[in-house]
Amino acid sequence: MIKNLLTVIWKYFDVICFLSAMCFAIWGCFLLSFIAGIFSVAISLIILGYLSEKIANLH
Repeated sequence: MIKNLLTVIWKYFDVICFLSAMCFAIWGCFLLSFIAGIFSVAISLIILGYLSEKIANLH
């Protein structure tokens, strides 16, 4: 069971790392200022939307 869980996690490891890096970048921008945090959320959503469209067009 643990091996299956690790296999699933490893399959999506790059996505997990990308999303966690994006969350920490947003958190850091909010620590700088509220306006920087709002802009970082907007930019992150634009990047996620673009990447999801690219992934959807691959299949």
